[in-house]
Amino acid sequence: MDFLKYFFRKAAKHSNFKIFGLAHLSILCIGILGIISMIKRISVSRKFEKIVGVVLLSQQIILYTWYLLSGYNLLTEGLPLFHCRIAIILIGIGLLFNKSICRKLGSMWGLIGAVFALVYPSGLDPFLFPHITQFSFFIGHLFLLWGAVYCIFVEGIKLDKSDLKIIFYFTNIYHISVFILNHMIGANYGFMRESPIGIGNNLHPMVYGLVVIAIFNVLIVLMNAFINSQQEDYEQEICEIVELEYN
Repeated sequence: MDFLKYFFRKAAKHSNFKIFGLAHLSILCIGILGIISMIKRISVSRKFEKIVGVVLLSQQIILYTWYLLSGYNLLTEGLPLFHCRIAIILIGIGLLFNKSICRKLGSMWGLIGAVFALVYPSGLDPFLFPHITQFSFFIGHLFLLWGAVYCIFVEGIKLDKSDLKIIFYFTNIYHISVFILNHMIGANYGFMRESPIGIGNNLHPMVYGLVVIAIFNVLIVLMNAFINSQQEDYEQEICEIVELEYN
């Protein structure tokens, strides 16, 4: 009981997590090993999809319940408005309930966001280890990464023009809305107000916001090309297997 009380505490101090320390490098190794195992050993599986979907959505429910009950920075930190939190919810719904567009959007946002967040985890809340926010951060981003890799490399999803249009609309409406909200409530959702690595923070807020939007649009184009190239390779492998079996 004392451990649970400590684990879910709301009194913040500072984060003692060291970027590129032993714990961080171990987490990165786990992420890479998970990717390799999925690509080499896992085939399309509804059981796997449901497990990942349940983990992702459960992690989000527990996290937001803690924010709500603790009252810790609820408005500025506790809303599901960061890129990765949205991607976790989308890909969780997509995998658990087999929703195609949620898988596609969640995979595109998720692969980009999870890689950046795991390599440079600047979004950790100021709590000493162990704490719910730390476990939530790494479990959420690891399973988001694996879910995105599964959809792209194992399932072989492909984006058509209609999917890409929806993703562009959704992404840009999100950025504009969050940019306005951040300046209304003093938050930094989507890092639309301040960069976690300090680059661009001396720019005018409007210019900085436009730069972030432009960068994300470029990443979407690159991700679309990457996902579709993976699908073409996947289809080619299937054709070669069928041809070998036929001969």
